[in-house]
Amino acid sequence: MKTLRPSSSAAAILAGGVLFTGPASGAVIFSEGFEGVNAFGMGTYAYASNYTQPNPAGGLLYGKAGAGIPGQVSTNSFPLAPISLTAGSGVSAAQIDSGSAAYDFRGQFSSYLSQGDWAEINITFKDGANAPIGSPVLLGGQAFTLALPTAPFGNYADARAWGESAFQGIIPAGARTIDVVLSGTKVAGGTAIDGYVDNVNLSVSPVPEPATCTLAGLAGLLFLRRRRR
Repeated sequence: MKTLRPSSSAAAILAGGVLFTGPASGAVIFSEGFEGVNAFGMGTYAYASNYTQPNPAGGLLYGKAGAGIPGQVSTNSFPLAPISLTAGSGVSAAQIDSGSAAYDFRGQFSSYLSQGDWAEINITFKDGANAPIGSPVLLGGQAFTLALPTAPFGNYADARAWGESAFQGIIPAGARTIDVVLSGTKVAGGTAIDGYVDNVNLSVSPVPEPATCTLAGLAGLLFLRRRRR
């Protein structure tokens, strides 16, 4: 199946750091900041080790993918148990099936210097029988990570910046759960898989009906007209 990727505008790079837009409003159905025991079962590095440029939205720790196979490209994957789209989310199955429910999926990524390792996260929508619906959605990945700038920091001349990758859309009709898989891949050189990840967030929210949006817009225009008078 085709994998949906975020547009190149998903990360805004600024001098001295990366601008993080933060999660859109909605019910958070999964969030991981890697500050302790994490749901993915990954190892962690401390920001204080200065293996990357500072992360303006980071805490103390971020996720790493562990050891790879020396001398060859290798990947470690970390799947989660299926996540319900409706349990405690404020979004109903009827809203999903009518195209009236949206999702916001985002995470932050970096890598060790310029060596080229990367991390990525895939989500796959599933129906009530656990069959995939539509195309998987991907955050991060090789191209995204390699496009993040490097600059001198700490003991390194080419420390990699952090960037936020994000994707928003309408939850496909029939979807009831989401499968989330985080993976890290290393290039042939080295032994550790140094694709890094932090602040993964997945939220869902109802989409306002068109009539409601129109009425709200008209009310706003009337209010402005009254103020001008």
